[in-house]
Amino acid sequence: MTTGWRGNSTGANTNSGVTYDKGVVFTASGDGVGAVFDVAKPTQLEKATVEMMVNVSSEFKASGANLQIYAQVKNTWAGEWDCWSGNGELTAGTDSKVTCTISETDNRFNQTANDVQVGIQAKGTPTGTVTIKSAKITLAPATSSSSSTATSSASTSSYAANVAHLKDLATFPIGVSVSNTDAPAYNILTNTAEQTVVEKHFNQMTAGNIMKVSYLHPNNTGNASDFTFTNADAFVDYAKSKDIKIHGHALIWHSSYQVPNFMKNWAGTSDEFLTMLDTHVNTIVTHYKAKGNVTSWDVVNEALTDGSPSTFRSTDSTFYMKSGNSAVYIERAFKAARLADANVDLYYNDYNIDQNNAKTTKLVEMVTDFQARSIPITGVGFQMHVFMDYPSIENIKAAMKKIADKGLKVKITELDVAINNPYSSGWSVSTATQYTSTSALAQKKRYCDIVAGYKEVVPEAQRGGITVWGTTDANTWLTSATSQYNGQALAWPLLFDNNYNDKPALRGFADGLTGTACTNL
Repeated sequence: MTTGWRGNSTGANTNSGVTYDKGVVFTASGDGVGAVFDVAKPTQLEKATVEMMVNVSSEFKASGANLQIYAQVKNTWAGEWDCWSGNGELTAGTDSKVTCTISETDNRFNQTANDVQVGIQAKGTPTGTVTIKSAKITLAPATSSSSSTATSSASTSSYAANVAHLKDLATFPIGVSVSNTDAPAYNILTNTAEQTVVEKHFNQMTAGNIMKVSYLHPNNTGNASDFTFTNADAFVDYAKSKDIKIHGHALIWHSSYQVPNFMKNWAGTSDEFLTMLDTHVNTIVTHYKAKGNVTSWDVVNEALTDGSPSTFRSTDSTFYMKSGNSAVYIERAFKAARLADANVDLYYNDYNIDQNNAKTTKLVEMVTDFQARSIPITGVGFQMHVFMDYPSIENIKAAMKKIADKGLKVKITELDVAINNPYSSGWSVSTATQYTSTSALAQKKRYCDIVAGYKEVVPEAQRGGITVWGTTDANTWLTSATSQYNGQALAWPLLFDNNYNDKPALRGFADGLTGTACTNL
């Protein structure tokens, strides 16, 4: 690999060249910087697989940057931009295989007029170096057809789920969590691959971050009446232009990094704090009522502890402490939201309540009390961050049924199914289950069981919908949020692989919606 490569000239930065030192090396000095080589005309690269062995420096890994294999038809510069290898797939100082399938609906890469430029570039805010140890292009067979064999989600999948539009298989919302300015590489407003998958399969979206407390109400000027709606408005407006509804997430959440400093440092009385929260909730809900496509809200998120017995969060919740060491802020938030919008659905949202445990018991106690006192709660959001082996489908269904039996709506708000459960006895990174045909098909059945179980125990009129927490395995939150994974991409939890291709999980979700038997075949 000492000839044929050169620095690319794409993106906001231009790479002047590459060096050769046991491989092709480029300094990742900015977004879009990389290295390319030419494939001479005529080309038949449609459906070809590009495979590169790369090795990133510790600086590159620490920067959080990603890698993108791409191809461009020279002179016309029509390209393949749908491939992605997230930072979580890369280990500093270790060879990592990244892949891309060249697949465009216009067959632009099967042509005779131009050479094709194939390369890889850094994306995000990179630093450090990237070494390309090898590059291989495998041409598609002369008569290729969709294969039913699942391959690693860390590469390109050849699996076809045969699902035209997931959203068309349900009478309730089918949603997905997406990013905006909080994750530029996956920004739904600019990433055409994200847009294609979302617009095809989903009729509801949730913002991963930008409609949370600190984004909408940061109080950067010191005035508690100041709100910042620009990014969230752009997201909501995009959704409206595509006839996609929005589930708002979340008006109140205790997590320290999402609580504005002015709330943490509140020096007024508890009554004044609660009045400020009334204004906070009312202002946001009123603003988005005017948009017309925000149909539901997570009013309060994760206010219960995981202990046995479960209680209301106290010392780790600014809202509890500043409300006079009281959970009264929860009902105040629901009341303020209802005053702002008489028709929007109002949810309490939490994790681990699908385990049918002490936290579920406390949840049922809380909503029973709210109903007795006419606190305007519409339903409960089950986050449903689950594993292949836990919790059991029996406990998941029993927990949802307890809420449905209260006459409330049930919404699965943040569904993902991780292949590896790091909390299992004896689990370790070194013995982790890999994403193979076997594990992919087991995940397919797990998705099917959950969706089918939801339909089984929740009456039709009480189905608030099911939202998947992310589009592709490349941008799942679990890689960085699960410390036991040690920075490794070991979850593979979503419906699409790193390159936006179908996984068997998508077929399993569809089977659950349509009443097809749940199998690992």
